[in-house]
Amino acid sequence: MSNFQKPKFQTATGEQRFKERSVGEHRSPRSSARMTESRPNRRRENADFDQKLDKNRPHFSPKSSGKREENRASRTPEFTLQVTETQLGKVKVVTKSTGVSAQPKEKKTGPLSPRAPEKIKKNRAEEMKVFGENACFTLFAQRPESIVRVWTTVETAHKTGEMFSYLAANKKVYHVVDREELERVSGTEHHGGICMLVKKRHPFTLKGYLDITRRQDVVVLLDNVRNPQNIGGILRTCAVYGVKALVTAEPELIQSANAMRVAEGGAEFVNILQTNDTEQALSQLRQKGYQVIYTGTDKRAKSLNKLLWTKKSVFVLSESDVSGFAQNGDEVVNLSVANPLKTGLNVAVTAGVLLASQAK
Repeated sequence: MSNFQKPKFQTATGEQRFKERSVGEHRSPRSSARMTESRPNRRRENADFDQKLDKNRPHFSPKSSGKREENRASRTPEFTLQVTETQLGKVKVVTKSTGVSAQPKEKKTGPLSPRAPEKIKKNRAEEMKVFGENACFTLFAQRPESIVRVWTTVETAHKTGEMFSYLAANKKVYHVVDREELERVSGTEHHGGICMLVKKRHPFTLKGYLDITRRQDVVVLLDNVRNPQNIGGILRTCAVYGVKALVTAEPELIQSANAMRVAEGGAEFVNILQTNDTEQALSQLRQKGYQVIYTGTDKRAKSLNKLLWTKKSVFVLSESDVSGFAQNGDEVVNLSVANPLKTGLNVAVTAGVLLASQAK
């Protein structure tokens, strides 16, 4: 006879013998039975509650949700730290910059102050940019208080220790940038590694200059000289030969960035004398005893070697013919009788020849 016993199965009563809710918590069979009996009612109440909640809850479709995530990702730029090391002699300079790989941050825009356009216009009229190593360092030595802001490259920064100390002490801004950024700021590739934003010098009036009695003096008058290269060369020559005043009806041409770069710092030693026009200026100079000297290509004109110099002289330099300004007592000289050209020397070279002859 077999010992196998047929298994007995408990009859289902609908009771939930054990239900795990959380750690250390369980319900008794009696409470489980009550919960089982009331489950249909609870499901009906929960369904009604969920339906009301869905009506008040904002609905987002999968498409709109995707656009929102995409816009959020596009507004969040990814920053990358860029480190550049440069060896300047025994000094290693480390430049750190943060580049943005995503779209750049949008600039804040909004209504300007009612006085903002007026202030911007005033600053543009009173400020200018100066670049070139000699021009900038000479300006710093002569009038550091006029500096507003400075940009330099890493290669030039090791020369600007004293300048940066002064700017920091006076709460003025300076930047160390790469060559591409400096080209953008200065507007030229011939920046010499440094660029400044400075206050313009205010020109003097010729009348005020002549009110001071001088026994000896040399003045240069520019008429229709508009090339900044020529103007810069004349300023440099004037500084070398000790000429302290330059007369012009267009002072804004003298204070240009390119002219000051070519002058190599010479612009800081020559005062700008403003006049209304050339004829009026020459009349004022004659009344004060100045010898007026022109240059020309006429073979019959007096040779420069035969000119009798007086104690006070004014050289009239122009890129056009100024013979119409000459009056009795003025001197017209020819710099070279052997000249085969219809034109004379460049106006900047002419200034050097005249001032060198006068200085002998």
